[in-house]
Amino acid sequence: IAWSPDEKNIYIAELNREQNDMHLVRFSAVTGKKEIELFEETDSRYVEPTHAPIFRPNHPDQFIWQSERDRFNHAYLFNTDGKLIRQLTKGEWVVTNIQGFDSKGDYLFVSGTAPMSGKGKGSSMQSYTWRIDVKSGKMTCLTKEIGVHYTNVNPSGNYMIDNFQSPTVPRSISIVKT
Repeated sequence: IAWSPDEKNIYIAELNREQNDMHLVRFSAVTGKKEIELFEETDSRYVEPTHAPIFRPNHPDQFIWQSERDRFNHAYLFNTDGKLIRQLTKGEWVVTNIQGFDSKGDYLFVSGTAPMSGKGKGSSMQSYTWRIDVKSGKMTCLTKEIGVHYTNVNPSGNYMIDNFQSPTVPRSISIVKT
């Protein structure tokens, strides 16, 4: 469940009892009436909508939706009519956390299990943080060392705290310019 940026609508992921069919629906917060079904996700086993839509700053008609529609949790950019604009992350790795946007809404920050080189399969033993240009989809890895990075991006998206560790580095905490 999520509020629209203007607080006039509520977005709800409706899931059937079998948990294999989900509809993202927009309701009017004023009347309570269903306005539009944005899209449907189905799977023979299950659909797991565990993340609310995250609206893009300065673009109230666009939001990020996390989905496992391609077997891996990834970020998708939709408009508020339910049209998929683009898949922002792809591959055999998992987005584990949406850190947020920069203040203009031009860049999305995500953490995930993808290898820093972007080649091969992701490893759940490693984590990295990426900056994604929402317009072009270009991904830039902000964490270079191989290991586990626990990051926190500041509200403006200019800096992040990187709490890094690996088998050879017990802990290293840095402030990184994004």
